[in-house]
Amino acid sequence: MKILFSASLVLGLATGFYFTTEKIGKLVDNSKVTYNVGEDKLLTGAYKIEDAKNVLRLRGTYKENKRIGDWYCFDATGKMVLRYNYTVNKLLSLEQTELAALTIKVIDKDEDVATNARIPVPICAIDQYKSLMEEELKDQLPAKLKAAKTKISAEIVAMVDANGEAKYIAYYQANGVEEKVNVYLRDKLFSLEWLPAKYNEKTYKSEVKFTTTFELDPASTSKRFIWTY
Repeated sequence: MKILFSASLVLGLATGFYFTTEKIGKLVDNSKVTYNVGEDKLLTGAYKIEDAKNVLRLRGTYKENKRIGDWYCFDATGKMVLRYNYTVNKLLSLEQTELAALTIKVIDKDEDVATNARIPVPICAIDQYKSLMEEELKDQLPAKLKAAKTKISAEIVAMVDANGEAKYIAYYQANGVEEKVNVYLRDKLFSLEWLPAKYNEKTYKSEVKFTTTFELDPASTSKRFIWTY
């Protein structure tokens, strides 16, 4: 562990200095998370995610468990694909090609809304989002499927409500049988946040889908990191 000492992290304390502790953990897709917690056990300070190839995928800053300032998202090549500012709650940039891999539907009876609303966006690179969802699905599939090599074809759906809260469902096929399962993002190290669909300053529900195919291999195991302070 590395103890960071900085007068710049006073963060509203009347006197004295504020200490943060730097910690490192891993997500389900083996991405590395480097984060900081304060003496009050809350996330405070720099936060970043690097993938298994050590490419920076996301970085930003927390203050007492809340995201502040600019947050940057990067694709697998290290190119910035999204920038969002939490201080002013504004999407500052988005690489449109990022969304090509998704099927997006804004849900409303008004055709004008359904057609012209700003689409929902996860605050992370789309390939990182897909990687996390695929690994969570693998982890949560029935044990009998993971006992032998099995090819899985799946459609993963994010049901994003008007507040940006999402529920995830996977429709998958294995050994010729179609099944449905709820997928839960259980990693405490990374909170996946969504910008909801929006039209004329009002937000709407939406569906975001992508398809994937992968093979379950019992010889390959995924080790989870338990977040402790």
